[in-house]
Amino acid sequence: MIPLRLDPGTDLKQALQSTVRRERLSAAWVMSCVGSLRQITLRLADIHTALDEYEIISAAGTLSATGMHVHLAVADPSGTILGGHLLGGCVVSPNGTVEVVLGADDDWRFTRSSHPETGWDELTIERTSA
Repeated sequence: MIPLRLDPGTDLKQALQSTVRRERLSAAWVMSCVGSLRQITLRLADIHTALDEYEIISAAGTLSATGMHVHLAVADPSGTILGGHLLGGCVVSPNGTVEVVLGADDDWRFTRSSHPETGWDELTIERTSA
């Protein structure tokens, strides 16, 4: 388990990538993510960037040294929920923090490789111990 507290102005995706590198994580996942964002950048059918106060409702996904696939759901001040693929540009609010708990297991290795049917870099799972 890797707990994180992200301070105001921190980019959520960059912080996750830095943690994966610093902790040398081969297979990790988001267990919990709550807090406030001032700016969001999500990929839905297209890229959506907005500046307001958002509360993180949920985050889920996989992380490794070769990439990540994380979905993020946030609520705007009226309670409307918006979600999509986490992109760089989701910035912690000056009025709060973001608390993240990552799970990790060195018995596995997550990588991303091109899938012949989807054309996307998809999760590849390899067991590293017997």
